[in-house]
Amino acid sequence: MRSVRGCVAAALTVLLALSACSSGDEQSDPTGGAGEGEAVDVPGVVLSGDSAALSPDGSRLAVPCDGRLCVWSTADGSLAEQWDGGAVVAWSTAGQLATDRVDGGTVSVVLLDATTGEETGAAEAYESEVVQDAPGEGLRDLAFSADGETLAGVGADGVVRLWSVADPADVVEVDPAGRAPVAVAFSPDGSRVGIASSDAPTALHDARTGEAVGSLAGAPQGDVAWSADGSWIAGASFADDEDDAAATTVWDADSLEVEATLATAGYRVAFTPTSVTLVLSVKKERDLVVWSWSDDDVVTLAGATDDLRAVLVASDASGLYAVSPRDGVLEWGARGAVRTFDRPSRD
Repeated sequence: MRSVRGCVAAALTVLLALSACSSGDEQSDPTGGAGEGEAVDVPGVVLSGDSAALSPDGSRLAVPCDGRLCVWSTADGSLAEQWDGGAVVAWSTAGQLATDRVDGGTVSVVLLDATTGEETGAAEAYESEVVQDAPGEGLRDLAFSADGETLAGVGADGVVRLWSVADPADVVEVDPAGRAPVAVAFSPDGSRVGIASSDAPTALHDARTGEAVGSLAGAPQGDVAWSADGSWIAGASFADDEDDAAATTVWDADSLEVEATLATAGYRVAFTPTSVTLVLSVKKERDLVVWSWSDDDVVTLAGATDDLRAVLVASDASGLYAVSPRDGVLEWGARGAVRTFDRPSRD
């Protein structure tokens, strides 16, 4: 894996045009402007970092933050809004946000107006067996279909639910092969949904009926992502790097055969708009990885001072975003500079 600490701008070119950086470049500070990329000591954790969502136009970014949803402007990294929210978030093309709520042991999915943060709908999902306010009791992941009409949620009870956004009471319950589903992603055409589980291979289900329609051969996965053109599915294995099964994998979405494998234990994965490049955070690592899986070219982007978790790519590939518990939100922009967004205060 080649370090590009001295050429972050070229790494963004890799993202856009798949050009490469020389491995002989001297390592240096990747910051590209006054104040950008500077490490600021923040006591404690400011964000969980496991869930994040970009608005369809890329102008705003939402992350759960200590019982709220923090919403930033991507233009300047300013913290624009703080709304009631849970531990997961998804953003719809139809102008809605989704999150979860745990109230007295009852776990619900909640829809919010993405402009005002006001609640527009909710549906109870299940009764949690975990004591209220304990970790892990709510939803583990949320994802909207591309048309914004269906919302998928992964429950800590082992059930994946497909809600109708128009009527959240209309729900299809899916029991995946594994007992511990952790992540979900829709195919771009909305016909299928991929479910990653920590104890079973990723399963594919019909997004309308919930019936199983396929499985991705390999180890249990901790994340799943679908390419924008619908041709590929990516996953990050649940194993650690010390395990021989540790890998990030790309499958053909039609044949379900393995297309490429990177022997690195990814944590969260996201395709770039070209679909031939994958961006991933790596377990227990601070560098963001950009993997051109079509020609097996790998570069890394430095700048974080804490392990990275959720990763996002702007729809026009103008920026890469990652979230860490202590750094908060970081952006690698088109000019190669690393920018840290405003950090939310802890009450």
